[in-house]
Amino acid sequence: MESGLYPPQLVATTSGTYSCSIEESRRREAEAREGSPVVSPAGTGQDSHESNYFKSIQWSPDGTSLIAASADNKLRFYVAPPDLLSPSSSPHVLTPYTTYAAPEPTYTQSFYPHFDLQNSSTTLLLSSPRDHPIQLINVLSPEPSPVSTYSLVCPTTEAYQTPSSLLWHPSGHEFYAGTDCLISIFDVSRSGEGPATRLPTIPSKRHKMKGGGVGMRGIVSCLSLQPDAPDSPVGNGMLAAGTWTRWVSLYDAEGLGGTVANWSIASAADDESQIGGAGVSQVLWSACGRYLFVVERKSRGVLVYDVRVTGRLVGWLEGREAETNQRMSVDTASIGGKCEVWAGGTDGRVRVWRDVGSKAGGARPDMDWLAHEEGTTVGGLALHSCGSVVATASGMRREKVSVPDTESDSESESEGEISDDSDDNYEAAKIPSETSTICSSHDGLVEDNTIKLWSVL
Repeated sequence: MESGLYPPQLVATTSGTYSCSIEESRRREAEAREGSPVVSPAGTGQDSHESNYFKSIQWSPDGTSLIAASADNKLRFYVAPPDLLSPSSSPHVLTPYTTYAAPEPTYTQSFYPHFDLQNSSTTLLLSSPRDHPIQLINVLSPEPSPVSTYSLVCPTTEAYQTPSSLLWHPSGHEFYAGTDCLISIFDVSRSGEGPATRLPTIPSKRHKMKGGGVGMRGIVSCLSLQPDAPDSPVGNGMLAAGTWTRWVSLYDAEGLGGTVANWSIASAADDESQIGGAGVSQVLWSACGRYLFVVERKSRGVLVYDVRVTGRLVGWLEGREAETNQRMSVDTASIGGKCEVWAGGTDGRVRVWRDVGSKAGGARPDMDWLAHEEGTTVGGLALHSCGSVVATASGMRREKVSVPDTESDSESESEGEISDDSDDNYEAAKIPSETSTICSSHDGLVEDNTIKLWSVL
């Protein structure tokens, strides 16, 4: 454990504004904005007992800002303090610069790759609200609203298909959207239109329903582009995709070429590494493009593949502590030419594995610290591009009474797609439900729904 990186120092936080119900957080946020006590409008019955936990957090590509999704169906845009790393007697308090109220729970978000806080024409964010077109939002607008929309409609039911994954092409001219057995590519300049290209991950639904077909079946839950190697042509990287049915596929030429490989990770996770899992929630590449990291829900680790030998498991990371249906993000960094993997846990801790890929078999964390209250899920984690700051976002579903989960969100979006889109019924029996999660399972735990920024210098 390198003392220079331990322990990280807390430099900014949202404090206790959201560590309460949705209704109460609405009042606290209004008081902070107005500077005096306010009486907020009454919310729904569910708002009064559901915790306003954070689901995800991302840094903008220019490193100035963050976007966070929370249980109240809002996307909050934060600008990091310019003196974030300057010596201070207490952490900065983070307040939203703008807030976008989505029409429905959003499954995923993605910043425009050329985002520049100094240029308002670039401060764009893709979002996929349930049962609506994909939205392109300018988060710097005083009252953010969609500036463009893109339709993805089921040809048989004419219902909107909500992507479980969104990924920009580095050029910023196109983006990818993952749904059931399909990767769609949209031309961002064609607002109001459907995909320019459709890439089925399996030949046909008819074959899939019979258990046949060649390819990768299931909802495409995550997408990631391989970084271009220094000596290879630009745009020649592979597109990696994962599904809730525990499959991974690699596609050549950034998805426009042929299928390089597809394989099930179930045996590697359950038998070889014994870290378990219940559906791929994230795929990430190492900076060198050699290693592919596969992250699952309800898993105790991360699988590590060497793509030079497609589908070969070279190792795995142990001790992740993420045995929950909640989608929990992982991030990577290249430090001194060596790969690091960072991940939050359901115990409030953040863990770091160093020099990943250097040895076969299992690897335990090289560093960990208690970032949030003990027993709190750290569902969001994002490393700043400079490598000296990490953002964490915490919280988990808490209810005072058992309520049917009619508002499927980004950590259980597959259930929402099943109930809302008849094309996804095939997976209904294969995805665990989160509807039984109630407050009694978290009795005695301090409610901690916060964003925190940490200096790891």
